[in-house]
Order: sequence, then C-alpha cells, then structure tokens
Amino acid sequence: MKLSIRHSLACLGLALATVACAPSSDAAAPKDESSVSIFLSSTPSGAAVRRMHEATLRTRYSGVRRVEQHWRVDKVREQLEYRESVACDGLGQFSLAPVEHVAPAISVSEEAIWTLLQEAREGFLFRYRDFAIRDVRAFARNYTITLLGTSVQVAGRDCDEMLVQRRKNANSLYTIAVDRGTGLVLRTRQTELDGTLIGVNEFESIDFAPTFQPPPTWHVASNSEQPLPPGSAGAQLLGFAPKLPTTDGGSFVLLDLTRISSVDPSGVGTLHWAKSTLTDGVEVVIFVHAGPDPSYTGDDAMRVSPSVGPWNHVDGTLQGERLMALGRVSSDELLDLMEAVL
Repeated sequence: MKLSIRHSLACLGLALATVACAPSSDAAAPKDESSVSIFLSSTPSGAAVRRMHEATLRTRYSGVRRVEQHWRVDKVREQLEYRESVACDGLGQFSLAPVEHVAPAISVSEEAIWTLLQEAREGFLFRYRDFAIRDVRAFARNYTITLLGTSVQVAGRDCDEMLVQRRKNANSLYTIAVDRGTGLVLRTRQTELDGTLIGVNEFESIDFAPTFQPPPTWHVASNSEQPLPPGSAGAQLLGFAPKLPTTDGGSFVLLDLTRISSVDPSGVGTLHWAKSTLTDGVEVVIFVHAGPDPSYTGDDAMRVSPSVGPWNHVDGTLQGERLMALGRVSSDELLDLMEAVL
C-alpha cells in the first residue's frame, strides 16, 4: 500500500496542521438557555439551530466514534476507515485520539505513521473535519435544513434526522442525526449530489456525564499562533498589511484572524503569516496571506492542487501577494476569495 495515495487526505490536512491549531471564536459562544430540542415543523426553529451551533464545544461528553472517508485519486476510489476517542469538557477543552485503523489493510509500520499523522492534526480534525453549524447567521443565509421526520438511535440516544444542503454551488448533501437531549450531532453522512458516499462520522458510544478520571490529555496548540489585532497594529506585528477576503458577496464570514510565526528556514529572522478562518455557516476555509512576494516579476502564478474528496487547495502569487487557501468548497470559490482580497 502506498501511504502517499491512500492517505492523501491526511497529508493534505497535515500541510496546514500548523495553521489550524488555535481555537476559533466559537469556543467563547454564550450558551442560550432558552434553546429547545423539540422540532414542531419540517424546518427546525432558530433556537434549535443555535443549540446545535453551541453544542460542539459547550457539551460535556466522551465517547468513541467511527469515521469513514471516501475520495478519488485519478478516478480510482480510495477509502479510509478508523475509530477514534473524543472528549470535551464543555468549557472549550477537547481531546481527540486514534483508537483503531480499520481499512484499508496496512502494515504495523504504516499504521504507526498514520497514528502520528492523526495525533499531529488533532486540532485540525476536531475543529474543521466534521459537520458543525459554525455561524448561525451565515448558516441561515447559505443553507437549507429540513427535518426528515425520522427518529433514529445513535449510540443508544434518540436522534432526529435532518437534511442540510447549500443553497448555491452545492456539491454535496449532509444527512445528520441530532441528539434530542443536547443538540449534538451524533452522526453525519455526507454524499455527492448523485448519492456517492463521501464520508460518515458516527458515535458508537457516548457518555454525557463523564468523570474524566484520569483526565484526558487535553489538546495543546502546537504552534505560536496568536490573535491578530485589526488595522495598523496587526500590520506592525506582521511587517505587512494583512489581506482579508471580505468582498466575496457575503457567503463567508470571518471566524478569527491570527498571526502564525516560525523561524525562517534560512536561519535569519522570523517568518510571519496572517491566517483568516472563514465559514459559510458549515464549511471552513483557511486563508493564509504571507505578505509580498520578493521574487514577483509581474506574472501571477496560482497552483490548484488535485481535489482530495471534497477538499481543495490553491496557492501562489497574485498581484505580488503570496496567498494560500484550503477548504471543503470548490477551487473556483477559493480563487474567488483570493481575488476578493485585492
């Protein structure tokens, strides 16, 4: 088995692991005690949608879930299936750890490499891999959500099934099972519009009153990512004025803006990037601006990487600025966001 092929999705995520480890603004979202979990029509209420939004980090739980991912490489279908343990203290701390590699069959040494990849991308996987309502207003503007009228059990919990679809430029559908008691999404099934399976994330067991004894090893950011103040203060910290994609037509909103720093590989000085985390309500785009390109000669050069399932990645130099974007949206939308900053 070739890890470079079967684990393309893992490697793509690892490329941005160091720019995806800081908590987003959702971690500080206030809890709406008036939210209710009873859905009385085919369209869930705004309170129910807010409850789902808050549940991701505001629900205390621990459990084991099964993850399936399916994608194509040169028209060849690839698959990855595994189990992981997940815990959240309801106050913003979380832990995500691989438990078992299920498919495809790999050697002991290959599984060791896979385990290291999963551990290195803990923050990325928890925050960005799975379905979540990340911004309620953007979600209402960009998505439809329909209560299917079916009640299912997931990990022994009563759940309502819902269908979520983007209003424009949809390339997939989400069928989700939402826990009636907490609003937490316990199962997600993502398919292409023709029904081809993209991924499944399903809790096999869950405890909503964990004792955490001994406590899990809570996630710790692996980089020096720091909040970036707007305006001239941010430009002073970076050494250049950060470019923000704020004129794309209103589909995406900014979740957070941070500065990433690392030692220059040349051994002289420190490199800085501006990282914008954007969302259309569900999907996340990680947008990185690395400042002016000193080698720019007047020719734009943008690279569009091959899609890995629903994930796309573009990078290069546009109007003299070094830009990169990764997200579970089309390459055209990523390029539109890049053009929107200039």
